[in-house]
Amino acid sequence: MIVYLSGMKALIKTSLFLTFLFLGGISFAQTPAEFEANYAKRIKLEMINGVYIPSDLEDAFSELSRLSSTEGLATFKASPEDSIRRKLHFGLGRWILINWGLEDGSRISAYMKNKGVTVPDDMVEVIILTWHRHLNDRPLRIQEEVAIIDKRLEQEQAKRDSLKEIIILETRPHKED
Repeated sequence: MIVYLSGMKALIKTSLFLTFLFLGGISFAQTPAEFEANYAKRIKLEMINGVYIPSDLEDAFSELSRLSSTEGLATFKASPEDSIRRKLHFGLGRWILINWGLEDGSRISAYMKNKGVTVPDDMVEVIILTWHRHLNDRPLRIQEEVAIIDKRLEQEQAKRDSLKEIIILETRPHKED
């Protein structure tokens, strides 16, 4: 009987914990209006969660260079541009995405949106790619990157549209008795 009661107590505690965990997650969800209000505040902040948020690309280049080791910077600078796009997205790119608040809004994400880059993953790619070009004293060609992104997004949308099933709803006049 004692073993049975202690097992029941553990089950009840676990059930209560999971219930509060689930309900707690629901209560923290943001409405679109709350998200927009938080976004408007975040894009003005110089620091988010103790991390400095750059205001533009030049500021981002400066901050990335400051945070990088000399050896890492030399390796990055010497790497070919086509490998930069692929290799750094999930390392440095994830760090930028999370710590610079590209999904929830920040000074740098607002800057990138004003430049025409609206998808956070694309923001990461443009930041890393243009930093590489900056370090190698090459033109940044931001507008070219925006055009490439826009073309890709249009192609993706066209593909999604082509896969949509068109349903025709035929209406007939109501027959009166």
